[in-house]
Amino acid sequence: MTLETTPAPAQAADELTTLRADVAALEFIFDELARAMDPAALLKVLTYLIRNAKRVASETQSYDSLEHRRLVAQVESLMARVEPQAKKQAMTVRNEHNRLKKEKARHKADSRRQLQK
Repeated sequence: MTLETTPAPAQAADELTTLRADVAALEFIFDELARAMDPAALLKVLTYLIRNAKRVASETQSYDSLEHRRLVAQVESLMARVEPQAKKQAMTVRNEHNRLKKEKARHKADSRRQLQK
């Protein structure tokens, strides 16, 4: 039989303090990150931060705290700033992939025609 331990309130406060520090740091350097990082990678980092924060909050039963919801909302607002760039980048990559596919098909068709002559 295993013994279940519930997280101590000090641990919950510790997690909230860590999240608060993470969000403050992200907001402070966000413009630099947005300029230097790949938008999709930055979006992935922010998604990971939110997922972790929600997981920790559910483990410590602190998700209903106003402070926690406010911090998650701040990260979501940062995500909203990055999403258009990430979508534009994804569309550009997809268009380039389709262009290369068409070009490859065109070359293949040309070589078939050359062989038939």
